[in-house]
Amino acid sequence: MSSVLSLIKLIIPYTRYLPLAILTLPASLALHIASHPSPTPLSFLKDPLTNPIHLPLLFCLGSIPVFYTLGILTGNVSWVDRSWPFYTPICSGLIMAWAVFNDHAGVYGHNLPRLIVMIALQMIWSTRLLSHALRRGFYDFSGEDYRYTQFRKIVPRWLFALVHLFAVAIAQPLLLLSLSLPMHSILVLPPSELSPGPIPRLSLPFSIIQPFLPSAYTTAPSDIPILNSMDLFLIFLSLTLVYIEYTADNAMYAYQTAKHNDSSKQIVSPTPTSSNLKPSRVNGAPGPAKYPRSFHPGFKLGGLWRYSRHPNFAAEQLFWLTQALFVVAAGESSGVTRTGWVGGSVFGPALGLSLLFCASTFLTEWITECKYPAYGAFRGLVGQFLPQETAIKYIWSVVSGQRPKWLEELSSPPSGK
Repeated sequence: MSSVLSLIKLIIPYTRYLPLAILTLPASLALHIASHPSPTPLSFLKDPLTNPIHLPLLFCLGSIPVFYTLGILTGNVSWVDRSWPFYTPICSGLIMAWAVFNDHAGVYGHNLPRLIVMIALQMIWSTRLLSHALRRGFYDFSGEDYRYTQFRKIVPRWLFALVHLFAVAIAQPLLLLSLSLPMHSILVLPPSELSPGPIPRLSLPFSIIQPFLPSAYTTAPSDIPILNSMDLFLIFLSLTLVYIEYTADNAMYAYQTAKHNDSSKQIVSPTPTSSNLKPSRVNGAPGPAKYPRSFHPGFKLGGLWRYSRHPNFAAEQLFWLTQALFVVAAGESSGVTRTGWVGGSVFGPALGLSLLFCASTFLTEWITECKYPAYGAFRGLVGQFLPQETAIKYIWSVVSGQRPKWLEELSSPPSGK
C-alpha cells in the first residue's frame, strides 16, 4: 500500500499537464450522478458543468475494455478495426450534440456552420470506408486482419499480448477519439478570433443564419465571418481526397478479385530477386505466393500506383489533416484564449494517425515482399505515400543506374511456370 501511495504522490504533480476535460470529468460525472434524480447520458450532456469532450471521453474509456475483452474471448483482435468507419464520427457527433443540447452552448452559435461542414465531410468519408469494408466482408466476425494473423506468427505470445492491449485496444480508440478534437477547437472559438480568410469578400457573415437560430445562439455580432474562402478550398480538397480513396479502393478490389478468380494455367512461382530484401529469413514469415502470369508481378501497378505505393493511405492521412486545417481557416490565435492553434489537439491527431500508418504499412510491405519478391523493385521506383518521394526516387534510380533493372523485374515475368 505504501508503494502505491508513493506512486500516486509522484504522479500528482504532473496531472496539471493533462487536458482540462480529463481533469474535470471525474468530478463533473460524480456531481451529476449525485445531484440529478434520474441521471442519463442526455441529462449529463445538458449539465452546465459538462465539458464538450466529456461524453466522447466516456465513450472512449468505455469502449477500450469492450474491445480488449472481445479480443481475448474470441482470439480475434480486429474489433477496433471494424469500428473505424463509425468511431470518430460518433465522437464528433457527441461534440455536436453538446453544441445543440447544452444550455451554455448558445455562446458558440456562430461556429455551428463550420461544425456542420466538418461532420458532413466525416460522414461522407465514413460512408466510403463502410461500403468498402462491407464489400470486402470485413464484418464477418470470424475473420481477422491478415496483418494481425501474420504478426502473431512471428513474435512471442507475450509480445503479441502487449501489442493487443496497448497498441490495439488502448491506443487506437484514443487516436480515433483524438481525430475529433479539431471539432472541439472550432466549437470554442470566440467571435473575436474568427477570420474573413484570404479573400474577405467571399466570407459569409453571421447575419445570414441568425434568423434561423434560436435566440440563445445569436449572441455574436452579426458581421463576424462564419465561413470564408479557405473553408471552400478545404471542402473541395476533402472531397477530392475521399474520391481518391474511393478510386484507389475500387481499383485494388477489382485487381485482387480478378487475380484470385483467374483460371489461367500459366502460373508464376516467384523467387527472390536482386532487389528483394529476403525478408522470408524471419521465422514464421509467409513464403512466395503463386499468381497468374498475366497478373505479374502479383501486386497492383499503374494508375494511382505510378505515384504512390499506397494512394488510399496517403489520401486518408491528408483527409484528417484537412480537418485540422479547418481550425487554421477559422481564425487567428489571439494568444489570450489559445496559446496557438498549431498545438497538440489540432495537428497532433493527424500526426498520430500518420505514425500509425507508417507502422502498419511497414508490416504490410514486409508481408507483400515475402509473397512477391519483385516488390523490392517497386519500392525502389515509387514513393510510399507522396508523389514527391516518387520524384526523388526517379532521380536516384536514374543516377544510380538501377532504374532499367527494376523496371525489367516489374514488367517481365520469370520464364517457366
